[in-house]
Amino acid sequence: MCDAILVALIGTAGLAGTAAAQDAETKPDAKMLDTVTVTGTRIKSQTMTASSPVAEIDREAFKNTGATRADDLINQYPQMAPYFDNFANNGAQSYPTADLRGLGPGRTLTLVNGHRLPPGTFESRDISIVPAALIKRVDLLTGGASAVYGSDAIAGVVNFVLDTNFEGISLNAGTSAYRHKNDNSYLRGKMDEVGYTYPRGDSGFDGISRNVDIAIGGKFGEGKGHAMAWMTWRENDALMQGDRDYSSCALNASGTACGGSGTAPIPNFYIYDADYVLSDTGGAAHFDPTTGKWAPDMGQLYNYAPINYYQRPDTRYNFGASVRYDVNDYFRPYAEMMYVNKKSSIQVAESGTFFAQTLSIACDDPLINTMCSDLGLSDAEPLEIYVGKRNNEGGARRTSDDTNSWRLIGGAEGFINDTWSYNASYAFSRTENTNIGRGDFLSDRVASALLGCPAGSFAGCVPYNVWVPNGVTKEAAEALQGVSMVSTSTSMKVLNAYVSGDLGWGFPTADNDPIKLVFGYEWRKEHYEVEADSNSASGNFTGAGGPVTAINGDVSVRELFMESAVPLAQDMGLLRSLSLDLGFRASDYNLSGRANTYKVGANAELGPVRLRGGFNRAIRAPNIGELFSLQSISLWEGEDPCAGSNPVYTAAQCANTGVTGAQYGNIPASPADQYNQYAGGNLELTPEKAKTWTLGAAYSPIDGLDLSLDFYDIKMTDRIADIGASTILELCGSTGNPTLCSMIHRRSGSGDLWIGNDVATTGYIENLTGNFGKSHHRGFDFTAAYGWDALGGRFNTTFVGTRTQKVEIDNLPEIEGTKFDCAGKINVSCLNPKWRHIANASFARDWYSVNLRWRYTAGVDYVNAVTGSKLSTDKLLVANGNKLSAANYFDLSANFDIGPMVWTMGVNNIADKEPPMVGNALALNGNAPGGYDQAGRYFFTSVSVKF
Repeated sequence: MCDAILVALIGTAGLAGTAAAQDAETKPDAKMLDTVTVTGTRIKSQTMTASSPVAEIDREAFKNTGATRADDLINQYPQMAPYFDNFANNGAQSYPTADLRGLGPGRTLTLVNGHRLPPGTFESRDISIVPAALIKRVDLLTGGASAVYGSDAIAGVVNFVLDTNFEGISLNAGTSAYRHKNDNSYLRGKMDEVGYTYPRGDSGFDGISRNVDIAIGGKFGEGKGHAMAWMTWRENDALMQGDRDYSSCALNASGTACGGSGTAPIPNFYIYDADYVLSDTGGAAHFDPTTGKWAPDMGQLYNYAPINYYQRPDTRYNFGASVRYDVNDYFRPYAEMMYVNKKSSIQVAESGTFFAQTLSIACDDPLINTMCSDLGLSDAEPLEIYVGKRNNEGGARRTSDDTNSWRLIGGAEGFINDTWSYNASYAFSRTENTNIGRGDFLSDRVASALLGCPAGSFAGCVPYNVWVPNGVTKEAAEALQGVSMVSTSTSMKVLNAYVSGDLGWGFPTADNDPIKLVFGYEWRKEHYEVEADSNSASGNFTGAGGPVTAINGDVSVRELFMESAVPLAQDMGLLRSLSLDLGFRASDYNLSGRANTYKVGANAELGPVRLRGGFNRAIRAPNIGELFSLQSISLWEGEDPCAGSNPVYTAAQCANTGVTGAQYGNIPASPADQYNQYAGGNLELTPEKAKTWTLGAAYSPIDGLDLSLDFYDIKMTDRIADIGASTILELCGSTGNPTLCSMIHRRSGSGDLWIGNDVATTGYIENLTGNFGKSHHRGFDFTAAYGWDALGGRFNTTFVGTRTQKVEIDNLPEIEGTKFDCAGKINVSCLNPKWRHIANASFARDWYSVNLRWRYTAGVDYVNAVTGSKLSTDKLLVANGNKLSAANYFDLSANFDIGPMVWTMGVNNIADKEPPMVGNALALNGNAPGGYDQAGRYFFTSVSVKF
């Protein structure tokens, strides 16, 4: 029978599925002891521990912090980039991800019970499918793990381990909300200066969330089988930027005033004569309703902030199930299913004309009445006029996002003989997303409506009369609006099989502990498809920033892999154990070719000290979007240092970027700090490569005290990225490098980089994807845990901290001066504190427990990432000693056991600290950088019952 199973396994290796790095039962035989599997290896052993450091987040941490979404908690940990999806709005990808070390979510392999998560709408892994209530623990593995799991594990692995052995029935219901005192005197003063409104005093409870979680599980078949199922529902309300005084206006780049958009309810204009110079303000003009005349300069800017979402609303339904059955020791089938339906939306300020259309109008045209005479313009030839009118008559732009994602896994495991076992499985997952947008203008209709609907205009045209005060009607606005629809589907298939066991032989120095081996085969295929309506595909919406790229492509890979654990020594005086951890994977991608990955690790136990370390060669293959995305116009946020009447760059530096002498000092700056780039994919991409080193020690000096210190070093080459439009512009101006300067295409005449959205007529920076450059991340992780009995109960303390030494990016190694280090810095390219930690102290006694948590983020310096010299644009940071101050947050919670019920209550950010304020160029949402508590105190409570 054993031989038959072995033959069958070999014959079906190409049809096997993902190998699960999760707990597995073993044959009840004296020759086989209970084994342990850890994240980062498929070796099962009663003695082996990982050579790569693994930090663990247990289920109690979720309960004590009120986290009802997986990302609510894990992205607070210092090893992770602090990205919180629901507090991203304009440009948000609409689902949460996991990002170790800030290398990007595509470089963190995300697993559930050791299986890959399905790709989301933007191909990075969507962790909204993970039910927070069923999480048993989360493992954060540092260092490359491509030899074990394949592509994407450059930074490491995040493995969500669910409680698939759950028995009984549990029910949990909870709610949470934010509350803030609204007393930011600085922002209030700035809004008072320009007459903006804002909230005052206590906000009351808002941004409210509700959740219900149900799980049921138990054994069947006389204990041979186990099944469990779960369902969760979660809903949270929207929170607007206008609900907080500190986010009720958008600060300008310097942080000195409430900025806004030139596309305003009372329209602004750019008007150019034959020489493209109207005045020393670069052509800006407006109609002044108080005087009834046209005047130079920009008129009132529009405060677009209040109508934007601060916390996006969403509703999630998750359900899933798992089942396993031990037919016998040789055949133990298992299956797992997960599903999520998530509805979310993004809301941003109203659409408008955005100065995108070129209108050629003669001075004697009655449409513009007294414009020429009021502004002193010659009527010798037609003017070029650009209109910035906000669609306040039509309401906000809102996109609704509906996602269905599911994953099915089926497989079997069992013994081949007394020392060898197998695991084979098939995994299939699919994500369907529909994104519908309303409220945006159709670009090809705007010019006709602005010109009064001349002959040949679109059907149903209504004149959009911006030339007189209050001349635009609701009917005219509705005639310009369209509905967008973008459908995205992704799928992933994984076939995997491996055998594991030992050689039956070991080194005498290791007490003959046998050498363990794993051999396996894996095939993966991912499909990505994006379809858009004709208007979205052609970039025909004025507020979209560019066209939606249609994509339809596949990436597949075939891989052979092996692992080995080699015990070298055991019980040799102070040296209690010494072993090697080896791995190799050969990959063959259908588009980007072959790549090999490997690992060499070691761990040693010296009395109370355990040493561990390793080297990994990891890869990440280009994803489908990076390969197949069409090249098109899109937006980037930042500054043009050659714009405005007093440019930051000198005339010579601006000449490098394509500015003529006549244009210098006359180029209009984007009031919203948004500029055009030409971006897209590249079929010539090859896998990016990384070499990662880890070295650490764990020490238990006394009973109950555990300490660990781990070093990581990740060097990446052939990095898949774009150079960055801001980087191209800055380096061209400062160095005059001809390669970079050739990527800058200023608009003819005006020299700007933002008016219009047609590649043939607009200004833009060429910023395409390639295998650009290198990166180097290095730092230390420190953990501590201590527990002791006192006061009739149990005290437990934990500490997790990360010291970041280097976050070095070099997109263009061949050009001198392009390398920059973000560690400890904030600027338009960086936000990387050198130190972050979370400390917990809890006390449990009888029927209650309390937990106090301290979250700390170190300050960062506002300096140039390349030279280290002080920056001066953001005056808020300049006034604070050219730095962003450290942030401290304290959280308190309590649990009460009342019969079969557990009542949890708590508050995070007890002191109601606001996020730090920065200028627009450094802000993620509102006026704050990412990674800080955004909305004030967070109150939560829940009741759990288990039968």
